[in-house]
Order: sequence, then structure tokens, then C-alpha cells
Amino acid sequence: MVKIGSGTNRNLTDYELSRYACYLVMQNGDPRKEVIALGQTYFAIQTRRQEVADYFNQLDEDNKRLVVRGNIKQWNQMLAEAAHNAGLICSSSDLI
Repeated sequence: MVKIGSGTNRNLTDYELSRYACYLVMQNGDPRKEVIALGQTYFAIQTRRQEVADYFNQLDEDNKRLVVRGNIKQWNQMLAEAAHNAGLICSSSDLI
């Protein structure tokens, strides 16, 4: 039972939706509603993640290795910057 605006109680039924059904509800919902906007953002991020994973899986082993090395380099630079901003003194060679 859920209390509604007039103070009366009303029975609600829970529904379990598939992932695809949730996607359709989110894409066709009103983005001015916070829950719809959050759902649209979630599905946009998941779609992009899948696109990146598909692209990565199409690479040969040498190119995969180059992508991973580039990612590690970028993360190390971000780590060094965060350490610097926190007042730690370290060089990039300390992170290797």
C-alpha cells in the first residue's frame, strides 16, 4: 500500500523489465524527469563502452599492446598530477 496525495492508500504492482525494455522506456521518456535523464546517461555510457570494446577486440595483438601502453602512460600521468596536487614530490620514474 502506498499513500497518495489525497491521503488514501493505493495498491501498486511491481514489474520486472528486461534490460531492453528499460532501454526503451528510458529512450522514450521525458528527459526533464531526473530518473529518465539518469537512465539515458547510463545507457549512453554503456553504449560507448561497448563500441570501444568492439573496436579494441578488432585490433591485432601489436596494436592492442600499443593501446594498453598508451592507457598506462595516461593513467601514470594522471597519478603523478594527483600526487603533485596533493603536495607529494615525485617524478614519473617513481611511478614505473
